[in-house]
Amino acid sequence: MPIEITGQTTNQLPSAKEDTKLQVVQDNTIPAPSQQETGKSSTLDTVSLTDTAAMLQKMEAAMAETPVVDTQRVEDIQNALENGTYEIDATRVAEKLLSFEARLK
Repeated sequence: MPIEITGQTTNQLPSAKEDTKLQVVQDNTIPAPSQQETGKSSTLDTVSLTDTAAMLQKMEAAMAETPVVDTQRVEDIQNALENGTYEIDATRVAEKLLSFEARLK
């Protein structure tokens, strides 16, 4: 892809993906001499989280603490299998399979 150098800036840059959007903001302010020498910003950068982001962080922490396997349920099923008392509800299994299949479409 050829690049045309004209001294003018464009607000759109080519992207690898079509669905990726990029916003370019041009800042024409001239930095203070101390900024030019050190390359550091004279303002403090701050980050603020929205309520949704804070809630997602709490949910993520709760999920990290939750065990992947319900060991009590596994033990109950193992005991039922060993005792021969485990029953399978074929209608419920069929409904769950159909529901799962419908969500895939």
